[in-house]
Amino acid sequence: MTNFKFVSRSVVLVAIISTLLAAVPAQVSAAVSASVSKTVKLADLEVVSIKLANVPAGQGVYVSQCFKPTLGQRAATGLICNGSVTETGTMIWATTDGQRGSQSATSELVLMMRSRFTKVDANGVSKTYDCGVANCSLFIYRDHRGITDTALDTIVPLKFLPRQTLPAAKLGLKRDGASYKVGDSVSIMANKLRTSRGQVAVISSDETRQICATTGTTNVTINFREAGTCQITLFAEGSAKFDQMIEVLTYIVK
Repeated sequence: MTNFKFVSRSVVLVAIISTLLAAVPAQVSAAVSASVSKTVKLADLEVVSIKLANVPAGQGVYVSQCFKPTLGQRAATGLICNGSVTETGTMIWATTDGQRGSQSATSELVLMMRSRFTKVDANGVSKTYDCGVANCSLFIYRDHRGITDTALDTIVPLKFLPRQTLPAAKLGLKRDGASYKVGDSVSIMANKLRTSRGQVAVISSDETRQICATTGTTNVTINFREAGTCQITLFAEGSAKFDQMIEVLTYIVK
């Protein structure tokens, strides 16, 4: 009789344990597989397509372009990524269970690459992160429903084309963010409008309120006409060996 009770209790205990184990979702040890249309010789603002595989049923992931990410890293431990879910085109939230606001993890996804991006920290301080040739990667990790789970963490290295530059000082302009007085003007000779890669640079302003304006095609003059914020754009074509240049200089006209 005693043996029968012992066996019966053992059977019941095994059944209970089996039921509890069945209720716990299986942990996935394999990382997500990601196929990216282009990962080398990337240009700023280039859009790539991404196909994911091995995202478990009922789960979701974030896909971000991050600065020097490491496996297991999260925002609380120093993860720095471009944009957020609320900023269209800067970050992807993909799920296998159709969460509202997410994209399907089984569909082709697209993301715009940035050769550098700016983040504002908790203290309101803005900092720009330069991806350089190989400082950034695509980082794929569990969404907010399992943010501490690192099983799906996947890093895809990105390599950008080298940049070309044209310092404002070389053009006779003040540093970005400086001030000019109403009525000031800056004349720039054509021989100054060459980037560090020898490309011809074009200066323009799309300021519709005429706070500042550019005149001339070969030699260019910038006129600061009215009080306000003036934005000047410097543009130069890229090539197969280096990226195009798009620099925006902002000046306060007083």
